[in-house]
Amino acid sequence: MKNSLIILIASALFSTGCSKDDNDDSRIRLSLNALNASVTNAKSNFFTGKNNENVVFTDFRISIRDVVFKNDDDPNSNLDTDEIQFRGPYQIDLLSDGNALSQTIGDVVVPDGMYKELRFKFHKDEDLPATDKLFDKSIYIEGTIDGQPFVFWHDTSENLDVGRSTGVKVAGTVINFAVEFDMSQFLSSLKQIDLNQALDGNKNGIIEIFPNDEDGNRDIADDLKDNIKETADLINE
Repeated sequence: MKNSLIILIASALFSTGCSKDDNDDSRIRLSLNALNASVTNAKSNFFTGKNNENVVFTDFRISIRDVVFKNDDDPNSNLDTDEIQFRGPYQIDLLSDGNALSQTIGDVVVPDGMYKELRFKFHKDEDLPATDKLFDKSIYIEGTIDGQPFVFWHDTSENLDVGRSTGVKVAGTVINFAVEFDMSQFLSSLKQIDLNQALDGNKNGIIEIFPNDEDGNRDIADDLKDNIKETADLINE
């Protein structure tokens, strides 16, 4: 009986110690957002200028993995480290029927320090069902161009470094970080894209914009991929 009581007390003390440590952990909670502030309803478009005023995005998804945070207070911390905080892969749905979405990946324990930069990799996931829109793709968009359906996807496997000029101190608390994609800049952030120039070359009723499409839109696919990467911003919520 005496031994049982000692074990019970030791277990209680251990549990209390673990709870305290958990509460004192420095954590970053990461989410990904789409910014589509000018949309008032699912039928609205959000591009300005005569070239793309008839373009509407209705679905936007990405697949990512290997998220790494850089601690500016640690000289050994860099974005090429093997210490990946979120391994993944993660399929992120950022637009549904024209409405911007936010998706939280989770939170992770990190060393105390100043954080203002992260890296993740666009990753095409071949383990998804073949019927999934993101199967073997890392970026996916659906929409209409002057009422005609279009589909864009890319299978890029590039890193994306996202930062902010001022860092955020993480010390003994949970800090919310978000990677935000400004969809209103998808057609103009780095290169000017006129989606009205996209072709339905095989005349199947859908304008297809892929790296290997048969419609003749491969250059647009690469430009749009680059523009999407350029719009990403790191914010502290």
